[in-house]
Amino acid sequence: MKQLIYLFFVFSVVSCNAPKPVDLEKATQEANDFIASQFDFFTESSLEIAEATFAEDAVLIGTDAAEYLTGWAEIEPSVKGQLAIKNPVFTSRKLNVIMSDGGDMASYTQELDFTFSIAGEAGEVKNVRNSGVIKKINGQWKVVQIHWSIGLEGQAVEYQMAE
Repeated sequence: MKQLIYLFFVFSVVSCNAPKPVDLEKATQEANDFIASQFDFFTESSLEIAEATFAEDAVLIGTDAAEYLTGWAEIEPSVKGQLAIKNPVFTSRKLNVIMSDGGDMASYTQELDFTFSIAGEAGEVKNVRNSGVIKKINGQWKVVQIHWSIGLEGQAVEYQMAE
């Protein structure tokens, strides 16, 4: 009888500590939804939403050579300046999301067109390349790394394409 109780105890401890199965389909949908909403701080013109979007130690790499920002303390002034952009509309295409096996981290790439107005003047930037990494932290998806680039016509470094 003692052996049976011992086996039941061991089984209970092991089953309680066993990793719970991850619903990757649900995690991928959550990640896709977050990626689609990551620019809401622009449309809402909200510094609070921006802060909730980025991890405290996030890295932002922008199109300007000076835009290599690490941590919210460095990202915040950039975001404040960008909130002068009005009526932003992001049109995404070619979204590709790669989900981690654990369902708590994902990398993504996409192309964007961006229309806006600033100081009353309409503007548009087409074919922005955007990539990043998002992570679920304390139950909430956060940007941990984001990169923007605008392609150049031709190659920045000349090389031959392999056949």
